[in-house]
Amino acid sequence: MKRYLLGIIALWLAYSCSEGGSGDLPPVDPPGPDTPTITMSKPEFVFGFVGQLKYSYCPSTLKQEDGSVHMFFCGNPQNMIMVDNIYHVKINADGSKTSPKSVLQPGTSSSWDDHHTCDPSVVEGRFTWENTTYKYAMFFLGNKYGVYYNEIGVAFSNELDADSWVKYPAQIVKKTWTSDGDQSLGGGGKSWGVGQPSVISLDGKGKLLLTYTVGDFSGTRIVWSEGEFSDVANFTLTPPREMIKTGLLAIDNKSRDYTCNAEFAINKEADKIVMIRPVQPHPTDYPAYLNTSLEIDYMNLSDFMNQSGSWKPIYRITPDDTGFPRNHNATLLRDNFGHLQNWETPTFYYTVSKAAPDVQPANNTHAEWTYHIWKGKIQMTSK
Repeated sequence: MKRYLLGIIALWLAYSCSEGGSGDLPPVDPPGPDTPTITMSKPEFVFGFVGQLKYSYCPSTLKQEDGSVHMFFCGNPQNMIMVDNIYHVKINADGSKTSPKSVLQPGTSSSWDDHHTCDPSVVEGRFTWENTTYKYAMFFLGNKYGVYYNEIGVAFSNELDADSWVKYPAQIVKKTWTSDGDQSLGGGGKSWGVGQPSVISLDGKGKLLLTYTVGDFSGTRIVWSEGEFSDVANFTLTPPREMIKTGLLAIDNKSRDYTCNAEFAINKEADKIVMIRPVQPHPTDYPAYLNTSLEIDYMNLSDFMNQSGSWKPIYRITPDDTGFPRNHNATLLRDNFGHLQNWETPTFYYTVSKAAPDVQPANNTHAEWTYHIWKGKIQMTSK
């Protein structure tokens, strides 16, 4: 499947009047349009607990100068038991990988995150807490036993391949309602809470752009805040602002879309912010809670911060591209600060899943056991 970037082509005609000539211009053939063709590279398998009843999804990837990639993702340690841990794998430049290891686990009993820790987003900076300055911060989703809602926490390390990360002891973004327990949506539904963070460094130190999903009585949406985490004990977050959605289209390419669960990266020099997001709505067959398609979009970073402008698509990733009926929980390959050098042709990592009739909601056949991580790259070629 191919996608095309649309542009405005200006035709410039240059001429001169020769002395003693008739003044007529010779015929000039206009240049052909140089509209690039946008495609996705052949998908590459990256990681999965193949042959086990385990899942791997929600990657966060950081590219190093030597060509290696540190990948964090969500997985479950025990077959058939859905308890989320955050894992780390280092992918070397030659394609070899380290063994997966769980580096962040649910908290102790009665803590705010004693059930699940998932959705990592890792960034480099300078973060001082309890007389120690850390080089890396990992923002993550946490969930407590006995409730449905999610909240957001942060952990720290001085090494990307550390065996464990030091957790800040409380949520840094709490659910949007003040009452205890879940928020009812009626009809048995409950609010999802806050989670799926994506974090970008704005100054290489403690100033961050934090985006995340909100699901509550007011609906599902992505919001963003500017944070200052240089002094973790006294961190600040600006009041959340809802992300502009202008330009985002649903699966029919006509309806205005909402979005959630997106990853972001920036290119300051080009004044661009790039997003990879799921395309709504969900399908109706099992697993109906996963999207079929993803899309990479961009807009001016200055517009984003000013709540103006419009998103423009780079590429929509569909089952025709990946060979899988479900494509979800994706990330952009960024540097340690959340920046992209080649923002028009990003590399991205995404999660796949099989669908009915190949999977069914039963112990040994859940769709979750087919969650594996793949990668692709946007390619741009002239006609």
